[in-house]
Amino acid sequence: MRFFILLVLLSFFLAVNSFSSEEKVNSIPVVIEAQKLNYNDKKKVAVYIGNVIAQHGQTILKGDKLTIYFTPDGKEIRKIVVEGNVYLKDPRGEGWCQQLIYYPFQEKVVLIGNAKLKQGKNLIVGDKIIAYKDGRVEVIGVKERVKTIIYSEGKVAASAGFKSPKSRKNK
Repeated sequence: MRFFILLVLLSFFLAVNSFSSEEKVNSIPVVIEAQKLNYNDKKKVAVYIGNVIAQHGQTILKGDKLTIYFTPDGKEIRKIVVEGNVYLKDPRGEGWCQQLIYYPFQEKVVLIGNAKLKQGKNLIVGDKIIAYKDGRVEVIGVKERVKTIIYSEGKVAASAGFKSPKSRKNK
């Protein structure tokens, strides 16, 4: 389970971490598109509004609104908040929620509101998913219970003494 969540989120962490690394930003650009941008230099906050699409390499993040909070010197990102119809796509998986908050210094991402992470057929659902770069994951069900759907591969299931769902159907 931790491996599944880590794979889905790892590329997002790498993409967001590169926002604050000048070398990486120069080699792979981060492109953010929206209908509107408001930047407040005094508060060091950039707000992108309307069909926001942020892309870094093959990682794509979409939402209605994306807010970047910079450190007081404006050189690093303190927090990123994506709100409304949030969608995350990476070659390794996909994620959905109503609000995503990324804390680069704590190396954690929080998906809030009907949060879902999917890799292949595997799926994890909760009201709130908190994932850390080191692989720790906490899934919280407030309105609904936490739900996990894991499809095992035939080789793994058979070697553990279990039959895969495919082999059960054949009986």
